[in-house]
Amino acid sequence: MSQKNWRVDYDQVAPGYDQRYKGNPYTGVEHVLRQFVGRDQELQIVEVGCGTGHWLEVLLADGLHVTGLDFSAGMLAQARARLPGVALIRGRAEHLPWPAESFDRVFCINAIHHFDDKPAFLAEVQRVMRPGGMVLSVGLDPHSGMDQWHIYDYFKESLEIDRRRYPSADLLREWMSEAGFRDCSTREVEHWMIRLPAGEALEHGRLDKTATSQLSVLTDAEYRQGIERIRAEIKRAEEAGQTLFLTADLRLYGTTGSVTG
Repeated sequence: MSQKNWRVDYDQVAPGYDQRYKGNPYTGVEHVLRQFVGRDQELQIVEVGCGTGHWLEVLLADGLHVTGLDFSAGMLAQARARLPGVALIRGRAEHLPWPAESFDRVFCINAIHHFDDKPAFLAEVQRVMRPGGMVLSVGLDPHSGMDQWHIYDYFKESLEIDRRRYPSADLLREWMSEAGFRDCSTREVEHWMIRLPAGEALEHGRLDKTATSQLSVLTDAEYRQGIERIRAEIKRAEEAGQTLFLTADLRLYGTTGSVTG
């Protein structure tokens, strides 16, 4: 499967994207992000892959100076509606539209797996970073072998696709080092343990094709096959007088690097 088939149409996903923040707590990510940016209101901070502006809004509430970049016009429309006056730019991560030494902090949350050329993105981050600046990337590491997820269980193609989309934490640190970052490190920032009735998940849209990129990148046939597997198991459980539960044991990792100066 070629990478061009893994693209998510975020213009289509944009209107309902923020439902994920209601379905799952992101307290760990929020804590790490605030710790990463600090409290200095003189710092210039940019989120690459800012989406609907959720994380920019968190930092804006702390009085920080933020900028956002995303390739999806639909996601940016949502961000502009919630963040009037904030600089929000449409562009690609591999070609950041700013001059050298523009920012003190650059971060991306659940976004780097969408970038076509991840080492090129990190080279661009290094270029726009001021001396003493830092970069943060938060995301899954499906290479670790530690995670269990009903998405991977029932939608058989999704795990292999994620292993191709997401860099491992080790590889991400290697790329950061090659781009010139120092003190590169990774730590777990969020650990979700989820158990919910399968019927309820279907009813409330938690398994809609737009609910997560792991489902969005599947073909319609692959997605239907996964839903059929779940419905068949729900039926078998009900016939046995039981309830089918969907479970997840997932971790998000934060990887950072710094620029000397």
